[in-house]
Amino acid sequence: MHDVLPLPPVPVQIRRLPNGVECVALPMPHAATTTICADVRVGARYESARDAGLSHFLEHMVFQGCDGHPTADAVNEVAECMGTALDAYTSRDSTHFEHQVSPERACDAVSLLANVLCRPHFHDIEAERSIILEEALDEVDERGRLIDAESLSRQSLWPDSPLGQSVVGSPKNLERFGEADLRRHHERHYGGENLIVAAAGPHGAEEMLDWLGASFGQLRPGERLVPDPPAPTPERLSLVYVDDPRSQVDCRLVYRTAGALAPGGPAVTLARMALDDGLAGRMHRRLGSELGLAYDLWATWERYPDVGAFELGAQVSPNKVPVFFAEARALLWGLATDPPRGAELERLRFRARFHLRSTLDRAEGRMLLLATHRLYPVEPESPAERLARYDAVTSDEIAAAFEALLAQPSVGVCVGKLTRTVLPKVKDLVKDPGRPKPSRPSAPHA
Repeated sequence: MHDVLPLPPVPVQIRRLPNGVECVALPMPHAATTTICADVRVGARYESARDAGLSHFLEHMVFQGCDGHPTADAVNEVAECMGTALDAYTSRDSTHFEHQVSPERACDAVSLLANVLCRPHFHDIEAERSIILEEALDEVDERGRLIDAESLSRQSLWPDSPLGQSVVGSPKNLERFGEADLRRHHERHYGGENLIVAAAGPHGAEEMLDWLGASFGQLRPGERLVPDPPAPTPERLSLVYVDDPRSQVDCRLVYRTAGALAPGGPAVTLARMALDDGLAGRMHRRLGSELGLAYDLWATWERYPDVGAFELGAQVSPNKVPVFFAEARALLWGLATDPPRGAELERLRFRARFHLRSTLDRAEGRMLLLATHRLYPVEPESPAERLARYDAVTSDEIAAAFEALLAQPSVGVCVGKLTRTVLPKVKDLVKDPGRPKPSRPSAPHA
């Protein structure tokens, strides 16, 4: 029997400002530093095709100077006199900003972040454009073809939705964006109704809420934006193949799923862990230990409130690509026909508890669970409620969740070099939705 790990206490206090900003205070009395973060409802999902990449461009540009700190150097110097460098990233449905600082500078750090986000100057667009174009070139080849397997799979899974667009954007768009575009996008998205701000550290909750309110309380409210649900994925199973001269093939098998708020979410979460949560997972045992198929392999569930993408992926040699697709589908069928039971299910519940506890040990993790999730249309679960849902998952629920998943449209992606002999085999494996036959184990290593 695995030890039961009790969850630490997670005090949280929330204050909604008159302008719509939601402030979250997470006291951590024993923390040595304070972390400030902000989450904005802006990302690829909120962009038209003409604006694809603008949210990510804007994320870069808000650091190029603001009221009180008119240049990027001035912003960076004052931030790094408080603690770490200011950090940020843009995803398909939000943009996240974070700053870890010395506790005695926490109030100043909140003020700096508010100035950066709310009163940017947009200096030095051309220099930053050059940096972002370099980032975009990671997704295309010298002919301008998209060669990023993750972007290709989402584009195929959600072809008529902004969810399928690249977060970074195309070089063509990036070369066109100017200050007017940035100000228009900032005006639309960086309002109080679209902003969650949080502080976690060795301070009282009311003190932290007062800092957040003083700095973000003057922000205009704006309009709370709600994205459209994606259109149905085409029913046809398909292979997206990009012939690219690389030594290994980037392979993905991706299924559309219901969203994270669907009733079967906890079952899908535990099943993903059954596949890929350390070297004891089914995927690593089968593709690694038994078949010696790949060093780099993974199972992920990219999830939004209303839709998701369940992905199995690996980097493999060209001749192993058919084996990957056969085995990936066999692993998914295995979750439907032979779901985790007994000791395996017990281990997954322990791992879920362990991951949740380790997440709560960090300020960033507490913010993710209790602040960032407030961007979504329902109240976030408490850690105890989340854990209770994981503990209640049964083998039958996992089987049902994956029977439903396997009935959904899927897409296979290969970026690399496939021979004329291998390519038809891969196409047939991806198009055939029937129950697969696993490959034979490879001979034991000497």
